Amino acid sequence: MKYHLSNGCSFSTRKKFNSCHQQLGKLLNIEEPTISMAKGGRGNDRIVNTTMHWFFKNPDKMKDTFVSVGWTSGYRWDYVSSATTPKEKQGGIKGELLKFDYQWGTWQLPHHDFFMRDKDFDIELASAVKLYTNILSLQYFLKYHNIPYVFYHALTNDLPENEVNGKPRPDLKLLKDQIDRKHFYNFETSEFAKQNVQMQLDNRSSSEHKVYVPNKDYVQSHFEFCAKNRWTKSPNDGHPSQTGHHQWANELHKFIKQHNLLDRPSSD
Repeated sequence: MKYHLSNGCSFSTRKKFNSCHQQLGKLLNIEEPTISMAKGGRGNDRIVNTTMHWFFKNPDKMKDTFVSVGWTSGYRWDYVSSATTPKEKQGGIKGELLKFDYQWGTWQLPHHDFFMRDKDFDIELASAVKLYTNILSLQYFLKYHNIPYVFYHALTNDLPENEVNGKPRPDLKLLKDQIDRKHFYNFETSEFAKQNVQMQLDNRSSSEHKVYVPNKDYVQSHFEFCAKNRWTKSPNDGHPSQTGHHQWANELHKFIKQHNLLDRPSSD
């Protein structure tokens, strides 16, 4: 494989040492340096859009590219601004990969007043539908073009799965069930996520991002993996340390090899 395209949030970026994606590219023996589209603080709408755009602008690279994506919080809702971004440094081969005639902003739910004005707005249900739809959109795009890939949760997915506020949601379950687990590292919800939904919601409104440590063996996300092993930048910053980035790359590498994900997927 010649190219490695990665995308995600701040958990996929690093300046002073190799990020998990850059390290993964080396472990996979990708010929070219990792092309990173990741942007801190942004959401999943941007991940889908910029990943697709890279292939639209580089169609000749489709057959030689492996994709890795770390999905961020479903409570981040991106929006498009009409302001232009002449240069958005993304890292990777040349540091400037795509130039858009629009830029991205992000609402951090559930603490944005714009959405709270509507009493019928169900933040958990809407965010879950949005997250799973984003994942499926990119999943089917990559499969349609036979582009090999791996997905994982960068941040813990603490959104509802089969019911919301005690009410069954079969259509939500149907949507979630279409996600290909073979290409998604530890997709299923962890006990950490189930037990800490409200705690994490409260934590999002604070400027101090305290690290909560999972107490179970199964970890769903890069965040949980680093918190469990104390591979974070500090007790109050859950972002991965250098060890947290490199050890996570090892986990993804094992998963990719186990499921032969470097092979081009079928569009079925």
